[in-house]
Order: sequence, then structure tokens, then C-alpha cells
Amino acid sequence: MVAQDNRVADRGGETPWLPGQRAARYRLALVLLVVYVCLFNGLTAFGLVGPDEPRYASIARDMAAGGDWVTPRLHGEPWLEKPILYYWVAAVGFRLFSDGELAARLPSVLSALMTMLALGWVAWRFYGQTTAVLFALIFPSSIAVLTFARAATPDMLFSSTLALALAAAAPLVLSKQVRAVWLYQAAFGVALGLGVLAKGPAAVVLGGGGVVLGALLTSRGARARCLAGPWALASFAVVALPWYVLCLMRNPEFFQVFLVSHNVERFLTPVFQHQQPFWYFGPVLLLGLAPWTAAIVATVREAAVTLTRRPWSGSPSIFFASWVIVPVAFFSLSQSKLPGYVLPAVPAAAMLLAHALAVTLGRSPARARALGLGTAAALGVMTLIFLVAPGVGSAGVEAGAVRPLAVVLGIAAVVAGFVGNRGQLQTTVAVSALGVALTLWQLNASLLPRLDPLISTRTVAHDARELAGGGPVHAYGLHRAWRYGLEYYLGQQVPEWSGQAPGGSTVITNDRGMRAMQLNGASLHVIRRVSDDAVLVQTNRAGDRLARRR
Repeated sequence: MVAQDNRVADRGGETPWLPGQRAARYRLALVLLVVYVCLFNGLTAFGLVGPDEPRYASIARDMAAGGDWVTPRLHGEPWLEKPILYYWVAAVGFRLFSDGELAARLPSVLSALMTMLALGWVAWRFYGQTTAVLFALIFPSSIAVLTFARAATPDMLFSSTLALALAAAAPLVLSKQVRAVWLYQAAFGVALGLGVLAKGPAAVVLGGGGVVLGALLTSRGARARCLAGPWALASFAVVALPWYVLCLMRNPEFFQVFLVSHNVERFLTPVFQHQQPFWYFGPVLLLGLAPWTAAIVATVREAAVTLTRRPWSGSPSIFFASWVIVPVAFFSLSQSKLPGYVLPAVPAAAMLLAHALAVTLGRSPARARALGLGTAAALGVMTLIFLVAPGVGSAGVEAGAVRPLAVVLGIAAVVAGFVGNRGQLQTTVAVSALGVALTLWQLNASLLPRLDPLISTRTVAHDARELAGGGPVHAYGLHRAWRYGLEYYLGQQVPEWSGQAPGGSTVITNDRGMRAMQLNGASLHVIRRVSDDAVLVQTNRAGDRLARRR
């Protein structure tokens, strides 16, 4: 292999995972099980939540129904805050699977799978089989991926395009000889073009910054220039520019709304009220990599060895670390910070964690034991959180509702601690990943269906539609998350109730809104109390007293 020199030089004593055909079948079965549960199981166990999921899903559904594949529209009006790629993929999902959470969340879950396959190949090529297998277990079972791969948002899609850019750039920068250079250049351009369609010009900054910094640190600066060659530039332009040009031609306000307001101003000013301290993404990244944060110690130690004892020239680890450093540094400078911004750093970080664990397998048994016990301790902390998690009375979640999840995760922590104490780090990783997957399975099967009416508007929208009997459903004083959710599930804009609305109107409100309605002279039947944030009421046709149906 052309990358063999790099792999041998940087694998640092990586020990092969248990050899043999039977062991290979077990590994494959374990990886498939973990990937299926962590990425695909229970995607429809709960409705769309928050303000973003139902809003993005509504736009994609309208695109699939209306046939306008250029201008994203929310209830017929242009919505130009984000580029088009998520809406395209989700709209195809709506046409294939009709209306539902599966179609809305399909872009994210497929992006996570694509990221795992692309960087799994990179790990295999530059490190070896053990790192690739460990990465295939660590990446899908990390908290960040469990969260964003199951969300109807563009974040995982954007992260996936940068992972593809990394997979295309690594052979050109690190390998001594590469066949079909033009193909890797074109793939890099396509990946960055898709990134620009997924999130905007930040894709060029992060992808280009990762390449430049990594190439300079590994003494491969001259090779990085080929990634700005004609094939890369042409493929980037073909993928990214047509939609931007068409959208600007049809929507002259696109430049101001998207590029200025939602990119430049969002980065330079706290206009959207997402202010956080400069160091914010450090803890977020540590939490996002849980329960594998103990491996960070091994990663830091391996980095220290690379920096002090090995030549940096051509080092894959140094190059991949640049793809962690650049997103964290870039968004740390931003005046607007949200947890999803650091997601592009997670795939490369997970690959470095996997390599650090693989290297530890071939070295000191004491370090393998310490890492095994550290991973078990992380599972133990997560178990403890489930045990002591407080209730959320306003949402109807009683204290201890998540305690059943602690049983499976606690068993995994105990088993991981036992095998970790014996220095069996491979088995510790397998048990930990399987424990996370089975805990998620239990969550999807038992707890989320119970919580669904409390955290999403799916149930209350269904009840309101039945109660209204074809008539209008009103809202009053709702948080925007509930309003966007209702509009998605009702398939229309929900008008705000006013005192001029006729008697017998169906209204979704909250406790504060209900009191305000009564002060305005409305007499109400409380049909269903979902939580303090959502109460389904019907105004009386006559009378002035509050009556409760149930």
C-alpha cells in the first residue's frame, strides 16, 4: 500500500484485534449491532422536539410537496437562514417514506453512517485494523453522535461533509505516492461544496484550515497546494455555486439574510443571544466524547510521544489532530456559541481516541488496566446521573423516571470494570459500547414513548385536531418550540387566539396563557393538561366559569 510507510511509522505498536475468522465474525456482529441501535433504532419513538426540528422538517415537507427545490419555504414564505442540502435530503425522505419523523431525521442518521465508513477507511489505511474497529465502536456510541445523529438538523450533515473532505485530503497530503490524484482532488472539492450547501462558507474555512494547518505541521505544505488545483476548484464550483446563484436570483434578500445576518453577524456579534465564554467548547467536546473521555489521557500521552520522540513529518496523528483543533479554535472565537458548532471536531477526535487505545493494547498492561478502569468509571458516573436525576415537574417527569436505564448501564459499568481491571482493554471497549447501545434501546422502547406527550407536540396536536373536528386550532402564549411543533403536526400555521374568536374555539396554551384568556373574558373547558407549558382548552359558547373535563 502507498500509505504503508506512514502507517507503520505512526501506529506506535498497534496490536491486532484478536485474529481468526471466528473473532472477525464476532467483531462484525458487534459493530453492526452497536451501529444499528445507536443510529437507527427508535428514530420515531418520540416526536420532533424544540424549535429547530419541526421547523426544518416543515420546510423539507413543503419542498417535497410543492416542488420548489431552490427556495426553502416555511408556510409559503422564503426561509433563508440555512442553505439547501438538509432540505433536499429530507424532502427525498418525505417522498420515499411520506410524512413522519423518519424522513425528517434521515439526513442526520445517514450522515453519521457515512462519516463512520469514511473515517473507518482512513483509520484502517493509516493505522490498521484495530484502530478501525475501535473507531467503529467509539464513534456511534459517543454522546455527541447519539444526540445529533438522531436530530432533524443540518449539524451532522455538515460534520459528515468535512469528514469526507478529510478522507479525500489525507492520502494526498500524507502518502508518498498516490494514484489517480485528480480523483482525490475532485472528491475534496465535492466534499467542501456539499459542506457549503449544508451550512455555508464555514465549510471552506474549516476544511481549508484543517488541510493547511495539518500540512504545515507535518511538513507537507507543498502537497496541500494540490488540493486547490483545477479538479478541486472545478468540482467545488459545480457542486456549490449553482444553487447559490439561483437562490440569489430568485431571492435578492438572500445575501443580506443568509450571508450577512446568519454568518458574518452571527460570528462577530452576539446578535442571536448565544454568548458563552471562550473556553466553552472544551467541556462540550469532553462531554460529547463520553463515555470515552478516559481515552483522552492516552491520546494526550500519545500526542506527547509524537511531539517529542517521533518526527512530525508525515504523521497522520498530527494531521488528524489539526481537524480537531481548527473547528474548536474557529468557533471559540465566535460571539455565538451552540453545542452543535463543535460537532465537526468529533469524528477526527474519536479516531485519535481509537488509535490511542489501539496503541495502548500493545504496550504497558498497567496503562491498559488504567484506561479500562477509567472507561468503566465513566459508565459508572453516567449510571449515577440516571439514579439521582431530578424530576421535571413542569413537564410531568417524575423523579427517578430514568432510573430503569441505570440497570443496564450499571451492569455494563460493573462488567467493564471487571475486565478492565484485568487489562482486557478490547473487551472493555466492546462491553462499554454494547452497554451504551442497550441502554439506548431500553430508552427507545420504554421511556421515550411515555415522555413523548411531554416533550413533543405530536400527541397534543392529534388531540387538538380531533377536538376541533375540522375547525381551526388556535394557540395562545406558547413558546416558539411548541408553536413550530404544532404547525408541523397540524400541517398549517396556527393562528393566535384573540378575544374576537368565536365560542367553542380549540386553543392550545399554557397556565399563564389560560389565566390571560380568562382575564380577557373567555370561559374555558380544560380538555387536557400536558404540562405547565401546554394545556388544551376549548372556549365555552356561553357562561363565564372555568370547567374541567378531566
